[in-house]
Amino acid sequence: MGTWGLGPFENDGAADLLGEIEDGTFSFDAIEWAFDGDYLDADGGEFAVALVELALVALEAHDPPEEVADLDLAAFAALLTPERLAWLVRQGERTLAGTEDSELHELWAESGEEQLEAWRAATRTSLSELRELT
Repeated sequence: MGTWGLGPFENDGAADLLGEIEDGTFSFDAIEWAFDGDYLDADGGEFAVALVELALVALEAHDPPEEVADLDLAAFAALLTPERLAWLVRQGERTLAGTEDSELHELWAESGEEQLEAWRAATRTSLSELRELT
């Protein structure tokens, strides 16, 4: 992983995602490849964590963090049907499921228990908040 931090937008996958939202080319169809298969690759996990947080911001359940404060999320918000929100929750759950199911979880586990738990706690909180909105 090139860029890697605890926050939902502190990785290369999230940066790519934000770029697509900013230039108006984002679509869920274009990223479905990242969620194929039983094992969730790091790209899918990065996308899932970022999309959960973006959904919370777009639905005004979270104040926008610095990385997305200037983004116009209206087009993204229009994509957030109840079915899509439920799908985002499932992808977030897959990301946190464990090292046998998620490469991103595996990478965080390799960084040490303290880092893994810090990442999981932040991700769990956002996922729980989104689950309440669905």
